[in-house]
Amino acid sequence: MVMVAHILLPEIDEENPATLSKSIITDILRSEMKFDKVVITDDMTMGAITENFDIGDAAVKSIMAGADIILVCHDHEKQVKVLETLKQAAVDGIIPEDELDMHIYRILKLKQKYNLNDEKIESVDVEKINEKIRDILGKGFCALKFL
Repeated sequence: MVMVAHILLPEIDEENPATLSKSIITDILRSEMKFDKVVITDDMTMGAITENFDIGDAAVKSIMAGADIILVCHDHEKQVKVLETLKQAAVDGIIPEDELDMHIYRILKLKQKYNLNDEKIESVDVEKINEKIRDILGKGFCALKFL
């Protein structure tokens, strides 16, 4: 996966942050660099998006630019708005069905690779995860120490 940031790169795209830029996501990342894996946006509730764009329209623009997953971390109303706007864009044909199929295929391929499913889990063992991280870091991947 690659996360695309809301950074402005005016030499490449004078109007859009990378998250909304077809030039950056499709032309450079997907075509030139041959990246065919999942592209996820940075959190769309960040000021770079919400202060300059309608969040629903920005989500559609990002999908059209080549992103596969729209990250909306805060505010239930914004999450609902993004979902409703994306659904309507699909129904209206703004996001073509073959485009949706490509996005879904990449996400399903990623889920299959890591054996991810939609089963609900009751809780996460945070200490076990931290223990695995400490073990990996202790093997020379990084000199950081965790408290």
